[in-house]
Amino acid sequence: MNHLTPLCILVCLGFLLTCSPQETKLIPANIDHALRLVDSTEIEGEMLKWISIYADAPSYEPIIAVGEGITCVDDVGRFLEVLEFEILHNQRVDLVPVAKGMVKFLLYLSSDDGLWYNFMFEDGSINTEYRTSVASFQWWAVRGLRGLGAGYRIFSSLPDNETFNQQIFLRFKASQPHLDSLFSSYPKFSMADDGTLRPSWNLENAPDQSSELLLALAGVHGLGEFDYEQEIKFLAEALIGWQYQGDDNQYKGLYYCWQNTWHGWGNNQSLALLQAHLILEDERFLTSVKMWADFFVPTMINSQYPAEIRLDSLGIWQTKAYNQIAYGLGSTYRGIKTLSAVTGNAEYASAAEDVFSWFKGNNVASTQMYDPLTGRCFDGIAEGKRVNRNSGAESTIECLLAIQSRGGW
Repeated sequence: MNHLTPLCILVCLGFLLTCSPQETKLIPANIDHALRLVDSTEIEGEMLKWISIYADAPSYEPIIAVGEGITCVDDVGRFLEVLEFEILHNQRVDLVPVAKGMVKFLLYLSSDDGLWYNFMFEDGSINTEYRTSVASFQWWAVRGLRGLGAGYRIFSSLPDNETFNQQIFLRFKASQPHLDSLFSSYPKFSMADDGTLRPSWNLENAPDQSSELLLALAGVHGLGEFDYEQEIKFLAEALIGWQYQGDDNQYKGLYYCWQNTWHGWGNNQSLALLQAHLILEDERFLTSVKMWADFFVPTMINSQYPAEIRLDSLGIWQTKAYNQIAYGLGSTYRGIKTLSAVTGNAEYASAAEDVFSWFKGNNVASTQMYDPLTGRCFDGIAEGKRVNRNSGAESTIECLLAIQSRGGW
């Protein structure tokens, strides 16, 4: 199998999608608002950089998440991918110190046993007790690994960072016992809520978490000493095993996130499977994403991007319209956009533009969700078509990742 070069990994992440011809010149992503949310804390002589979780209208000043903290691995990890694009594609060398400080933050929130905390308090102490911050290997751990992977790719391109990158490599290797435990059940299947047998080797029994893990591992595979060929294969097989392939064409290709439920946020199965396809050259993974794009993506577009879809015990599809968030739309967009680049299919490119138009105002609230002058992205659309005009880290980051993948606004 191929060990991809850094350039191929960037293609897989959507970096070279910007080379696609555009009818009009696009405006580069504006990261000013995101950078306004960045701050720093000195811990044991190291300057850690981080991004605030919330920023509420109308001032858009950073605010503390009560009970959680001021920042989290979830957001810092993904923002490093934004910085990666700006540094490597747009030559923003001024952002290198920000990226280094954020990698140091991720190293601080993780440990040699491969477990991760998520939230940090304003005084620099780690929140070790909140339910989504206890030391574990799940959502925030794999988002942290995504960020460390971005850091590795950034600093591999710059001189005199061998020691720093070795720290990143060792933190990845600390995850190996958890990966080995996860795949110990391969290739066993278990009964899902819809009565079908599904792969049992998903992180926390959740395919959406497995998609994030696959993104993290695929992003470094083939670089330096990283070799995750087997893990990528196992994760990709788990994802296609949790895809609806029944007779209802309206939902064919849907990727379940948890049991018999699909939701937009965290649904990166399509993008992750395309990375697996490019690395392993396995047509099963490309075929799976094409099915998703041919059947389920048009359903999402026609139904104006519901937040959640569930197959109930009677075999009837139940749809929940709200909340619609940038995370959900960004995940779908980057999947279909990358598929259009991999296949060269104009219909997929057109569908990608349809999905992206949600940010431009083609949504149930008829509201443009991103402001190119400030770089803010509204937090979402709630019940009653009410726009949540706050602009926190997650919505901003996910919107910026979509814009960068598109090549501009």
